[in-house]
This record gives sequence, C-alpha cells and structure tokens, in this order.
Amino acid sequence: MVRRMPAAGVWVGLAACCHAQPTFNDVVIGAVPRDDGGTVTLMIDVYTPAGAPGPTPVVLWVHGGGWQGGTYNQVPTFVLELLGEGVAVASARYRLSGEAIFPAQIHDVKGAVRFLRARAGQFNIDPARIACWGSSAGGHLVSLLGTSAGVAAAEGTSGGNASHSSGVMAVVDYYGPSDLINMQLDVRTPPGSAINHDAPTSAESRLLGFDGAGEGIGVLRANLTNPNPPFPALVALATLCNPITHVTPDDPAFLVVHGTADTTVPIGQSERMAGALSAAGVAHEFIQVAGAGHGGFSLSVHESARAFLIAQFTRCDADYTGDGNVDQDDVACIAQAVAGDTSCTARDPDFSRDGNVDQNDIEAIAQVVAGGACP
Repeated sequence: MVRRMPAAGVWVGLAACCHAQPTFNDVVIGAVPRDDGGTVTLMIDVYTPAGAPGPTPVVLWVHGGGWQGGTYNQVPTFVLELLGEGVAVASARYRLSGEAIFPAQIHDVKGAVRFLRARAGQFNIDPARIACWGSSAGGHLVSLLGTSAGVAAAEGTSGGNASHSSGVMAVVDYYGPSDLINMQLDVRTPPGSAINHDAPTSAESRLLGFDGAGEGIGVLRANLTNPNPPFPALVALATLCNPITHVTPDDPAFLVVHGTADTTVPIGQSERMAGALSAAGVAHEFIQVAGAGHGGFSLSVHESARAFLIAQFTRCDADYTGDGNVDQDDVACIAQAVAGDTSCTARDPDFSRDGNVDQNDIEAIAQVVAGGACP
C-alpha cells in the first residue's frame, strides 16, 4: 500500500537524541579487520525500558552517513520513544567505507543481530522479536538485513555467534538506496540531485571501492557486460549490495518511507524497493512524504513507523494455508516447511519468531490450534 503524507509538522532531526542513556553502554561485540590491515572494535549500546517485567522486543537502529560517517552513539528521539512503548532499542557500530569496503557493513550489522540474540538474557530482550530501523545508508543496510537472511556472502562472521540467526521480523527503511547502479538514473528534476551518484567521489562508489580516477558507478554501469577485470567482480559486488536482489516471499514486513523532494537519495530508489516487495508478495507499506527532503519528517510519520513496529511485535497470524481457518492444516503446512518445502505458504514459516525454521515452529502453532496463546 502506498500512502502520501504531508511533511508539515515539527521536525525531529536525525542527529537529535533524547536524554536517555544506554542501559548497557559500549558493549564490545568483537574485533573485525580494516582493509589497511588494522582492526576495528565493534560495540553496541542497548537501551531497555524501565521496569520491564519480562523480556521485551528490541529494535536495532542503524545510522546513516553515506556509509562513510555517522555514529552509533546518537539515536534519534523518535526512535528512543519506543522505550515508552515497552520496546528496547539497540544501536551498533559498523565499519565505514573508509575502513573497509562492502560487504563489511552488512556483515557487521548482521553480527549485531546475532549478538543481541546470543546475549538476550543479559539485555532482558526477546530473541524472537528483533526488528530494525535505519535512515539513508542505514535504511539501505536494514533493507539488506531484511532481504538477505541466509545469503552466505552477506552473512559474514563479525562478532561470532554463528549458531544464532541474523533474521529480523520487521524493517523500517527511511529513504535507503536499493539499487546502487541506477541511483543517478533515478534522479528527476524536480527535485534534482545534490550529488552526482555516478562520480568516483560518490558515497556509493566509495562503498564498492571503485573510487579512483576514471572509476565510479557510472563507469561500472557502462561496463555491466564487460568480461574483463575488474568489472565482473564489481558487478557481482554491487548486485550483492542491492536489497532488491534478494527479495523473496518469506521476507519480513517492511515500512518504506521517502520524501518526495529528496535530493540526496532519489525517491525512485524506494519505489524500486516497494516494487520488488510487491512483486514478491511481501507485506509492506510505502509512505511518500510530500515536500520532505532527506528526512525532515513530521511527528506523525515517526508515530506511524513506531505503530508499524508495535503491530509487528504483537501480531499473530496462524492461518498459514490462507483458507480462513487456524487448524491442523496449518500445523501440517509448518511441518512441511520445516522439512524444506514451503510451497503451501508464501509467508515466513518462522512462526515462533526465533530466527529458525524448526520443531519449535510446529509446536508453537500446534499450541495456537489447541487454544493456546500466540508466541
């Protein structure tokens, strides 16, 4: 569904942060290599709701900054307001493009999700209810996180905890790139673009490490079918980097939000993302904020994003066969999916929401059929 919302209202800037302090500050996830031979220590901040009686859902915030700047230590107020809804918030360090080129960034973000699951007891969070939210470059990374679960080249080993899933149950993508090769082609006038996305100096060119003289995304696009090095490897890297590459029907629900006057990331990038989700039958909503640029959204837009996340954390749809009934057919469908055949449903068979498709899902849905509560 596409919604259009006005930009008018009080602007909460992306760098604005309320006075909440992390409950767990600068917790070390692990060390990862830089391209120059050094190392980066990955860390995470976790904010937990006061007085939570039991494990809470958690939203991982992923900051923007063109993959080359920004910090995990600044979480926007509109994200931290989830604490008042009983939802924890986490924010993690990832390698910037000046430290390591892609796929280091998604490896680190996935490592943060696995770390949250591995330390769920320490942080009093529910490992089955992890969602993500990011803006700009962070929007790209959370979209890729949502669509690339199980894609080996995107998983990496950052932080270890390989036995834990990097899957998430919901994604909020604020104006993230979805197709790096076609960023410049998506520019429209108006509103125009403040950036030449094809140039070697663009953030996308730097992310792929194709940023020297005579290089850049534009040169890469002109050589998509060139069999000579370095083009095949770079095309493969850009393809891996694009969230739309990996969209499948079992992806988590998405909320995509973009301003119609954005001159940094063209709104066409979010249109591509929404189009790919729609074609695959993935539950999603696309909000176009009239007149908004690269951010600058009204409070009502942020409220819609928080409401979307709360709805995902509290949903329970056990009708996997889509016949209008919750019965033994749905248990059989999940069992079939656990065995490797998902043809009976277009939905994510991870009913227990623990990041794995296994016996736990069969038991969880059987409990619902028997009159038990949703997980």
